[in-house]
Amino acid sequence: MVLSYHEFLASGNITRFPSGQRSATNHRPLAKAFKKQRVDQSPARLERLKKMLSESKTGQQTLDFLEQKGSKIIFEKMNYYGYFSPDNNLVALNPAMSDEDLAVTFVHEMRHAWQDSQMDTTSPEMTPKSFFVSGFAIEADACAAEVMYAHEMREKNPKIWAAHQKSNYAPMSTAFEKTFKETGDAEKARADALLKWYDLKVKSSYADTYVDYMSQVAKELKKQKELEPQYFAENRSTKLIVDTLCKDYDGKQFLKDGSDLEKPEKLSINEKQARKLSRALIPYMTKYRRTADQLGLDKITVTRPDGEKTTCAEILKQVKAERNKSAAVKAAAQKGNGR
Repeated sequence: MVLSYHEFLASGNITRFPSGQRSATNHRPLAKAFKKQRVDQSPARLERLKKMLSESKTGQQTLDFLEQKGSKIIFEKMNYYGYFSPDNNLVALNPAMSDEDLAVTFVHEMRHAWQDSQMDTTSPEMTPKSFFVSGFAIEADACAAEVMYAHEMREKNPKIWAAHQKSNYAPMSTAFEKTFKETGDAEKARADALLKWYDLKVKSSYADTYVDYMSQVAKELKKQKELEPQYFAENRSTKLIVDTLCKDYDGKQFLKDGSDLEKPEKLSINEKQARKLSRALIPYMTKYRRTADQLGLDKITVTRPDGEKTTCAEILKQVKAERNKSAAVKAAAQKGNGR
């Protein structure tokens, strides 16, 4: 039985969760950090956060969806801002963070809950190419939702905007305001904020997690006695992903051109990630008679340490060649020892 992506996240020491941010504890051990401060985990605080959300359109729509889905909101001590658990239908928030940070996180995590209600966003049945497109898109979209909320609250509660500007996602809110100032179009500004996510360093952390998960799936499939042809087989279209996910709660599409998400600078990973994925996929591909093109590896751009660009399909070829050479050298050595 292949683990779901969310089961995979919950099964081990995974440090990258849907919130995408770590809490600011000055790198002190978490226990020590909590000893030095009293944290409010009261129901009254949760109601205070809900009131903060009710003061904007996006925030109120978030609360409406919370009620519709019946998700539970809890406080939980952790070393990141928060997470959404689809298996338990709950959103967890780090009580050590400020109300402003948690209001933004609330919007982000409930956006993941909404995405989860629209489609299976991280299915092991998708090809690696589709998995990367979908995985990156859900994070970029959730972050764009929090930017939209921060924008709407900029005058009512400047502290929320200021909190976002201090986060790792500040380039997204800056991109939003630039486009909004030029066009007055909040939907276009939201789209530009979403696309800006792909320039952030955090993208590589999510790529790490996706590579880890797909590598685990490939290893599990290699062990299966019977073939499981449905895995890594669905070439889900980027248009479907964008049309399903990149719209507001009213159903209005704010990102219309899905081709942007397949551009080399967007659909990209680094060489270390490509090599790890290739090493895991080679035995699976041999067993299931799958080609690099069938998995969409030719569409995934790989950036080498020197900045040179190639594709995951080319990296896979190199890894295969290196393995064959190593096997030949080992066989020759064994033959020599046999003499």
